Amino acid sequence: MHLAIVILNWNGAGDTLACLDSVERTRAEGVEAIVVDNGSAGADVGRVADAVAARPWAELVRNAENLGFAGGCNVGIARSLERGADYVMLLNNDATVEPGAFEALVAHLEANPRTGLVSPLILDARGERIWAAGGVRASREVVCALGLTGRPAREAPAAPFEAYALIGCAVVVRREVLEHVGAFDDAYFAYVEDVDLSRRARAAGWALEVVPAARVCHRVSAASGGGYTPLRSYLLGRGTAIFVRRRADLGQRIGFALAAPAGLLAAAVRETISGGNPAAVVAKLRGYLDGLRGRPVDRRYFTAAR
Repeated sequence: MHLAIVILNWNGAGDTLACLDSVERTRAEGVEAIVVDNGSAGADVGRVADAVAARPWAELVRNAENLGFAGGCNVGIARSLERGADYVMLLNNDATVEPGAFEALVAHLEANPRTGLVSPLILDARGERIWAAGGVRASREVVCALGLTGRPAREAPAAPFEAYALIGCAVVVRREVLEHVGAFDDAYFAYVEDVDLSRRARAAGWALEVVPAARVCHRVSAASGGGYTPLRSYLLGRGTAIFVRRRADLGQRIGFALAAPAGLLAAAVRETISGGNPAAVVAKLRGYLDGLRGRPVDRRYFTAAR
């Protein structure tokens, strides 16, 4: 097999080095890494460059500016295909890989030629509970909800199963899918681009499956500050609105029209009463509006997040 793992770094050298360490402990023959630095600043660049240089199976690509998760990963995907990869894995830099994951994912793809994308079981940072087992359609979510989230890891299904979408935190894509369907849509910048790619692949006839025998652990949303922050709220709102505008079915459009205003109102009340982060509510609204209007990403939130 020739599996290229794309790891995106943006001012997160500590996480990226831990991710590389986990890949080094678990990698099999034919597995390499393409580390894409997405316009990081200061000492972060040097730390990542030194870590990559010490690993002959890894290569560093530097972007002059932050192209977002979608654009940054696309640079790594393009380089992976240039190097002849049969499969490309997108792996968040705040994720670590459990032993046997690479072999299980690739073996499933090789045994199932109509499966285009596979995901491991994504666990929380402690490896005790499921963070995501793919994405599922759910009436309470505009786009999709994380599958099996919050359940103990021991309760995960043993056999692979299909999903509505796969999560970009950790997903392997067959080369033919990338060649025929394309990579991420750069317009999303960050968040929901994985659902968009999943639905395009599904429309082209490819199956999407979760392989529970493969597992990674994930420290959630480290690059965007985690939790309920203006940056994460803005990007999630904007990505959701782009998906609704471009790919949503009628039910999703109606759900967005009802849920978005209600959710903003509930969040405003909650954050005001708790003294939490009302700026994140405003950011979510701006994200919705920018996504619906097709505006480029608002860079002010990245400056504040540094």
